Amino acid sequence: MRKLSLALLLAFICPASAMAEIGKPSSISVGGSYCYVTNTENLRDGFLARNGHPSYTVQFGYNTFPGCRSSAYAERYNFPVIGFGLTFDNCSRMQFKNNSSIGDFVNVYAFMNGAFYKERRFSLGYLMNMGMGITGVLYDPIDNPYQFHIGSPLSIYLSFGPQIKLRPSDNIEIDLNAYWYHHSNGNMWMSNVGLNGLSAGAALRYNFEEPYTRQVRRLEEKADFPKGFFYEIYGSYGLHACKTEFLAFNKMVEDPALKQRSFTSRPRIGLGFDAMYRYSLLCATGIVLDCNYNWDGGMLKRSDTVIYGEDAVRNGPGYSPLNIALGFLHEFYYGNLSGFMGCSAYLYRKVGINEDFSRFYQRIGFRFHFPSWCNSFAGWCIRSSLFKDADFFEFQVGIRI
Repeated sequence: MRKLSLALLLAFICPASAMAEIGKPSSISVGGSYCYVTNTENLRDGFLARNGHPSYTVQFGYNTFPGCRSSAYAERYNFPVIGFGLTFDNCSRMQFKNNSSIGDFVNVYAFMNGAFYKERRFSLGYLMNMGMGITGVLYDPIDNPYQFHIGSPLSIYLSFGPQIKLRPSDNIEIDLNAYWYHHSNGNMWMSNVGLNGLSAGAALRYNFEEPYTRQVRRLEEKADFPKGFFYEIYGSYGLHACKTEFLAFNKMVEDPALKQRSFTSRPRIGLGFDAMYRYSLLCATGIVLDCNYNWDGGMLKRSDTVIYGEDAVRNGPGYSPLNIALGFLHEFYYGNLSGFMGCSAYLYRKVGINEDFSRFYQRIGFRFHFPSWCNSFAGWCIRSSLFKDADFFEFQVGIRI
């Protein structure tokens, strides 16, 4: 757990440190918001009164400007503010029956505040946060049965939404924010229903250095970038835990003393190949072929037998630890950092009955590229199905050919 915690922390801190300029932060902000949990259908019988909670934030930002280390990319994004943030979600304000609690979250993340329109006293744009949520209140089927949305000490934290900036002076900014947020453990631990919500709030920002506030005309200058086709090959390591398998295992065990309160994650190893075409400084598009191998695939058969019976398993789709998929991938760049998203379809997949609910899956993740190290890269990725249900979280290491 300690090694995985450190790996997650490094995975989320590296993107911001890669983008940030060398030196001291050029701005600091404090703010608050009110969050409203939206996916309460699984908690309808658990809530006493309200599903809203306050949230408090502090951020240390780096103001990008002409002449900065990544000015070609910053210019295309209209000179955004990038940096680190810490948010405290007071989810304990949401009351549950049976003395259960969903717990509070401390979110540590990298952020990017970009602008579609910018002038000296006003900006209209977006905020984007990606990081890690930490909570000390865990799922327990007996003592805390309603904390099944996250069920682990660490979770993936994402938020995105519109932002208005008002600047009464060059040093003072008032940020008005509205955003969607998501917590998920990437199905690395049981349980994982996920926690989604909407939030609105404001923040007060102080700029130690005058921010760049001019609206930029994009693509007037041709920036240097490797245009054309390129290919990537990578290996991956991920974890997967299934609540249904956990419940089926406990159903098979008659002795209460032997029933498990937690479920060990199954590791997955994978191999992938990307064929991409980079047509602009910011974007590349292509196809991806990947396969992965699941350890302890026999658990799928055992849990299906408990749930559906031996006849259904015998006449079902079968089981195999190997999966092969082909899909589409789109990548966005900021210097040596890239964010990617895509959708793939399984060409070969035999996972029995319970987990065979979709032939398609989606991916979103980040990579940090090392051009001086043989064009290698390292990153992480979240795989999900139906655009909402996490499948597993994986780390990637690869090389560009």
